[in-house]
Amino acid sequence: MTGSVAIVDMSAADADAAFVRTLRETGFAVLRNAPLSAERLQRMARDWCAFFASDEKWNYLAHEVPSGNTSGYIPPDVSETAVGHDVKDLKEFFHIVPGTQMPEFLESDARDHLRDAFALGQQLLQWLDDRCGEVLPDALRGTLADSLSADDSLLRVLHYPPLKGDEPAGAVRAAAHEDINLLTLLPVSAEPGLEVLTKAGEWEAVPGQAGDIVINAGDMLQEATSRYFPSTSHRVVNPPSAEANRSRIAIPYFMAPRLDLPLSSRYTAGSYLKERLDLLAR
Repeated sequence: MTGSVAIVDMSAADADAAFVRTLRETGFAVLRNAPLSAERLQRMARDWCAFFASDEKWNYLAHEVPSGNTSGYIPPDVSETAVGHDVKDLKEFFHIVPGTQMPEFLESDARDHLRDAFALGQQLLQWLDDRCGEVLPDALRGTLADSLSADDSLLRVLHYPPLKGDEPAGAVRAAAHEDINLLTLLPVSAEPGLEVLTKAGEWEAVPGQAGDIVINAGDMLQEATSRYFPSTSHRVVNPPSAEANRSRIAIPYFMAPRLDLPLSSRYTAGSYLKERLDLLAR
């Protein structure tokens, strides 16, 4: 289908051009041969699934309503309701930022993944700097990669529990939404369900296989480029009944710049984030 998300081989000589092209056309790209350990990602998915199945998660309960970079465990009853929807998503999750406390058996892989994911994010933003500087405001040209902030970015480990059949009417694993940040880095999950809204208004499964990394543009990048890179709606649909008893783990890294960064004449990254959080709190 024209406009489908493309798979970009990072080992190819033209990987930077291919990445920019599909991000421009669809707001999404799938990276193959990315410099992230597939073995580590598989281990993280297994270990975090065990964590969510245990009572130990309650020892790490976040002590405030999730907002910004609140860290720790957020249970299903206080989980997110996507903007424009009135039913909570069917998920629980754990937020990780620098200094977050977590079980020892999870910590080493999480820290190593954060380090490597941050470096990959800088590389991708450098590609945008190099190839698309003309679409950025003067204050941002050549600075996207350097603006990426480890303190303001967020690693989220998501657990979509098995469905029991008693879920609220209309509830889905993740309702249609857009991300707020610059770029989101998401390893392909072992379980399907991620879909993107095409320009034709149709929902299409995002391609990929184990070890691939899905990248999507967020609202901050859309704002900074005057919509040159679209922040595209996406969702995670419920599995068919034959697979309803299976969990799904997803590990998105929401890559954000320093909050004082001017995105446009209207917003800094911080004021843009506050506006979105105020909407979510309503």
